[in-house]
Amino acid sequence: MFTSIYDVLQLLALQDWETLRSTVLSDPTLFRNITNTISACSELNGMTLLHATVRFNPPLDMVAQMIRLCPLMTAATDCLGRTPLHVAAGSKASASLIKLIALACPAACDVQDGEGKTPLHFACDSSCVLFCEDHNRNDDENDASTSNQPPNHESIRALLSYSIHAATLEDDEEMTPLEHAIMSDASLKTVKLLQHATSKGMQLKKESKSFMTAMKMKSLPVQDDFTSGNYISWRPRKMARIMPTAA
Repeated sequence: MFTSIYDVLQLLALQDWETLRSTVLSDPTLFRNITNTISACSELNGMTLLHATVRFNPPLDMVAQMIRLCPLMTAATDCLGRTPLHVAAGSKASASLIKLIALACPAACDVQDGEGKTPLHFACDSSCVLFCEDHNRNDDENDASTSNQPPNHESIRALLSYSIHAATLEDDEEMTPLEHAIMSDASLKTVKLLQHATSKGMQLKKESKSFMTAMKMKSLPVQDDFTSGNYISWRPRKMARIMPTAA
């Protein structure tokens, strides 16, 4: 079985999408079996087939079909706490692919990995390299124009459309997505988008905190004699009948 998994991963690395369609995706039962085997394989460190696929910026219809067959993969995390959306954003996948995955699992936009990074952090950090092979490839090619491109505005906008909250989160380096974008020479348009999202996200967070405080205060018991435990059952004593005196 591991040989078949290896064959599938090789098809992904070669980006042989047509063969993958005809041999794996054409049979839903086989696809689910391979998906379950990959997820259970300890050598792959918790990676799902969707993690492995989105790394190579595959065709949208293929990813959509994978999600339809195994929708739970969109929320799965690997050993580093990363979802497929993290991998897509960190691998500089197309904005359309990022939007497709975020639509399938909006909650993944707010997931922070083992270093506190959300998919938005990765999308805003042009120096981000998730896989050793990619790092070595960039070193071998020595192509600065490829490895240091500024953050993709449309990818960032796609992520923010499903979660403004992610713009307010700091990673373990105490950096927000906005700060990563500035460090990555993002366009002024992108910086303004992130500034607006951060401001709005902070305001929503403040309003939510105020609302929760108000609800907590509202739910506190009223401290009076009847609720404080000091209540003592009391009723008036029956008045003794007074006998009239003789005239």
